[in-house]
Amino acid sequence: MKYALCICSICCGIAVSMVMKYADNIVKVYSTSVAMLVTTVVSVCLFSFQLTLAFFLGANVVAVSVYLHSAGKLQRL
Repeated sequence: MKYALCICSICCGIAVSMVMKYADNIVKVYSTSVAMLVTTVVSVCLFSFQLTLAFFLGANVVAVSVYLHSAGKLQRL
């Protein structure tokens, strides 16, 4: 299990460095937020993680902000 955690952290570090090389800081924040949401979904499926109201509210804020950020870029094209 320790090795899997190390490999996951290494892959996340490489992904963050690639994002920072080709994008700005706001994209890094959004990608981290989306990664947390994906991790939560996997935790619910695999480990029976119990979600709270605070998580749902936070997840909705993140999802709406990612959508609005993406929609702004599409309109400029």
